[in-house]
Amino acid sequence: MFRRQLLRTAGAVLAAVLAATGVQVATGGAASAAARTVYYDASRAGEFRTNFDQAAAIWNSRVSNVRLVAGSPASVTIYVDSGWPRAQVTGLGSGRIWMGWTAVNQGYDRTRIAAHEFGHILGLPDRRTGLCSDLMSGSSAPVSCRNAYPSSAEATRVNSLFAGRRAASAVPAGTYAWNDAGDVGPFVVGGRPATENYPWMVYVSGCTGTLIKANWAVTAKHCPTPSSVRVGSIYRNSGGTVVGVTRSVSHPRIDVKLLQLSTSVSYAPAPIPTTSGAVGTATRIIGWGQTCPTRGCGSAPTVANELDTSIVSDSRCTGINGTYEICTNNTNGNSGACYGDSGGPQVRQINGVWNLIGATSRSGNNNSTCATGPSIYGDLPSIRSWINTQVGGLPS
Repeated sequence: MFRRQLLRTAGAVLAAVLAATGVQVATGGAASAAARTVYYDASRAGEFRTNFDQAAAIWNSRVSNVRLVAGSPASVTIYVDSGWPRAQVTGLGSGRIWMGWTAVNQGYDRTRIAAHEFGHILGLPDRRTGLCSDLMSGSSAPVSCRNAYPSSAEATRVNSLFAGRRAASAVPAGTYAWNDAGDVGPFVVGGRPATENYPWMVYVSGCTGTLIKANWAVTAKHCPTPSSVRVGSIYRNSGGTVVGVTRSVSHPRIDVKLLQLSTSVSYAPAPIPTTSGAVGTATRIIGWGQTCPTRGCGSAPTVANELDTSIVSDSRCTGINGTYEICTNNTNGNSGACYGDSGGPQVRQINGVWNLIGATSRSGNNNSTCATGPSIYGDLPSIRSWINTQVGGLPS
């Protein structure tokens, strides 16, 4: 008897604490014994970490078949950047979330944003109803809306998904953005934040490039020639070394441009092999392009993103110059390079070392929506002798 009273008292105290922070607690029954735990990592969310903890408590008070818990191993990682809030869903209960300052600066409620993005991770799409009572109405509700709780219908849907009555595969992977213009539905550019500190990465003012010699970088011809670039960092706005650009040299046939730097840098350049590889060769693409597929749907990520890909037959790419270009697959049919990745590296491992084989050029299906088909890359090994001449000799 005493133990039951103690538990009830402890529960009441917890409910009071949560209520003081605006979190309502469902006390009508215990959570399902079969509830799935989804761990999230908000250590990168800065000052918004508290909002995500509050949002998790809100969801936990409204659903019984899943629990959101801060901890590891985390299947949900939360970041913050200057763009629109968005969720990149990789499966039911997994993905990445960005708390974007654009919405916060416009006055949208932080905890509502956090709960809304968690909703995507839990399997809910956007529903632009304009109603504040609908959590997934997102930015279609007034800026003054402070409701951070899912409606009964939204909570029921999540419970149904995690009870297994609907197949988890029915939940579309994709990137969902807070603003209407950025709502990209079930599509996804895919990838993940860079898992290595690639020393040869070069940020080229809205494009991406690669260091190929201490004082030379390569990018796409269609990218503007900048006055300076950032070398040696996977962050586009910090780290590495900012160095001036003295001139550019464009290839006469394909979308490749060399940038001569004003001074040499100490970072190790990416070696260019003699061949790019056969169809089926595993590759990786890296860049600061959009993580959602329609032009203007989101800002460039602060951290470069990477995606594992492979070389496919030239017949898969429309308008390819097979002698000097590479056709690269859109992984899982919905992932690939996008705006801002132009000029960025396509690499493959040779004896455990990343070798540079391609520079991102364009879509391989003439579609302005990214990742709907394979992409085309400049084949750098095929023009290696030209590059070698222009830069006065590539590193051995």
